[in-house]
This record gives sequence, C-alpha cells and structure tokens, in this order.
Amino acid sequence: RVGMVAAAAVGGTGAALVAMMVWGIAAVGARTPAAAGAEAAGIPPVVFSAYLAAETNAPMVTEGCVVDWPVVAGIWKVESGHATYGGATVDPAGTVAPPIYGPTLDGTTPGTQIISDTDNGVLDGDTRWDRAVGPAQFLPASWRSYGQDGNSDGTADPHNVYDAALSTAAYLCMRTPGDYHQPDDLARAIRGYNHSDEYVDSVVDWIAYYRAFAHTAGTITADGQYAFPLPAGSVTLAQIRATHHDYPATDLAVPEGTPVYAAHPGTVTNLYTPCAGCRCGWGVTITGLDDHRYTYCHGQTLAPHLQTGSTVAAGETVMASGNTGNSTGPHLHLQIRNPAGDLVCPQPLLEAWWTGVALTPAAAPTTGCTH
Repeated sequence: RVGMVAAAAVGGTGAALVAMMVWGIAAVGARTPAAAGAEAAGIPPVVFSAYLAAETNAPMVTEGCVVDWPVVAGIWKVESGHATYGGATVDPAGTVAPPIYGPTLDGTTPGTQIISDTDNGVLDGDTRWDRAVGPAQFLPASWRSYGQDGNSDGTADPHNVYDAALSTAAYLCMRTPGDYHQPDDLARAIRGYNHSDEYVDSVVDWIAYYRAFAHTAGTITADGQYAFPLPAGSVTLAQIRATHHDYPATDLAVPEGTPVYAAHPGTVTNLYTPCAGCRCGWGVTITGLDDHRYTYCHGQTLAPHLQTGSTVAAGETVMASGNTGNSTGPHLHLQIRNPAGDLVCPQPLLEAWWTGVALTPAAAPTTGCTH
C-alpha cells in the first residue's frame, strides 16, 4: 500500500482528510515492529538530528511548546518513512532528494478529493492542482501558515528536514496545544494532523516505540548539525576552555556513567575495548559527515547498538563516561582530526556547541590548546 495517500490506505476517509494539513504517502497499516533495530531504529542520522533539533527549538515557536522528538518521528514514520519514501535520501544540510510529493489532488486517486492549486505551483510544482510536499507532507496552504526556518538559513523549505521537522512541531503546538505525554492530548493532536482512527493508532504506536528506544539527546545546535557531547549542566565553562596537557584534545571530568553524545552525525569507524597497553579504554571513533574524525575515550560502557559501520546522529548517546584505559579519574577524552589527519583544538568548538552555536571544525586551530 506504499504510495497511496493516507485516505486510501485507511479505507476511504478522504472527505474528512481534505481539511487536514497533510496527505500521508507511506502505508498506515504497518504497526509497531516486532523488534527494535539499531542505528536510531532505522532513522537516517541527519533526519534524527532534525528531530532532536525540533525538540530543542520547539519552545521558540510558541511559548510552552514542548514536543519530544519521538512525536515528530512517529508522524514522519507514517508520512514518509523518515524522508526515505520513493528512494529519497537526505544530504548533510538536510535537503531531501528527490523531493517527496503526495499524489496530485485532482480526484483521480481513490479516497482523495479535488484541491485546486493554491500556490501557483511554487511549492508543489503543479499550477493546476495541489499536492502535499516534503517529508512531513504539508499541503501548500498549511506550509504558508506553519512553515518554519528550522536551520536558520533564512528560508522555510518543506523539502529540508530541519525546516519540516520544526514545522511539524509548530503545527501541533499552534493548532492543538497540550501535554503530549498525556494520551488524550497526544491523540487529539495527531488526529488534527490526520482525521483517521487508524492513522492515530499507528502514529501513537510508533511514538511509544521511539520513546522506549534507548537514545537520549544532548544540546543540539539550531541547525541540528552539532551537539555538545555531554549534558550541558555536567561541566563548567572553565572546564570547556581548559587546555590539554599534551596534544590538541580535551579532558572533561564528569562522574562515571554520564551519557556521552555524538557531536556530529557520521559512521562508526572504530570501536575500542579495554586491554593491556590500550590507552583509550572503552571508546569509539566516528567519521563525521563533515569528514572530521571524532574519538571519544575512557568510557564505562559503549552504547549496545554501536558496531563498526553503523550510523549515528548528532546528540545520540554513544557511551557512558568512565575511567578505563590510560586514565587517572572519571572523564571524557575527546579529540577531533581534520581531513588532513591533524588534531584540531576542540575548546572553541565545545564552547560554541555548549551555547547552541553551530561552529564547524573546518577552520579550527591545530595549535594553542596545550600547556
């Protein structure tokens, strides 16, 4: 049933759906999977970063707007398979290609009604009829009302996952505010997205699944690309600015068991375990989408889903801090290598990420951060 609009997929509720915001193009019938998958439960890492960024930035949309990332993930799972419908992929900037469109709303698709063009084809490429656009499947008129610039690039683009994810949160908060951890409030909000009992049941099931999934989030920058690698309150600014004793890197003293988050989306290229003469102890190296290599050392344990070749998102938990390897006390050791293989100074990067500023390591210095 993939490729049908939600109205068709749930058995002819198009009359009710026509007033709704979206027309989902992914199958509604598939409920919660039998077993959890790794790599953020099948969510592409950039998309997962967009979900985390939407959670972080939702209160900026309207006062009191609190939308945890599983709510957005549950909706997008049904609407577009996490921005993968039709073989679409997402680049590091969050742009979906090829663009995702719902069916032309000219009345020829079973279960849909006719909606004449409302945007002169600007968003959906059709100057005669409307169709839903992007991974969140907004109708053009709804995008004009609720579309957000989630990555702060000056444009609200329904085909960008950062913009569309924050817009999903905005739509929920502006139309049906409430406490989405309360079942009645959540169901009411999801029904506002698509007036179908089966749709609501499916999305709520997925939200529960993602809420149970073993990931927590760090502080995400506004564009969703970078994350502070520890809980923001676990360290001080003086710790962040402290130079390293030996080479460009940082040692951040935190209690054992403190969650350590990936600072940038990427692929696991090395996993480390404690052994005689091994310096890192439990640790992981992640090659980021920015082509820099991020190494985290001295963990207590690694996240159980990690394996070489798996992908992670910015803000995704990769390990718990510890005191393993060549360590004199519980801390996180972080080092970042640029594409040339040189270690860069992480201190200015960490300070920026700690405050939510998306500073990239491309121009980070390679000297001046040791003593």
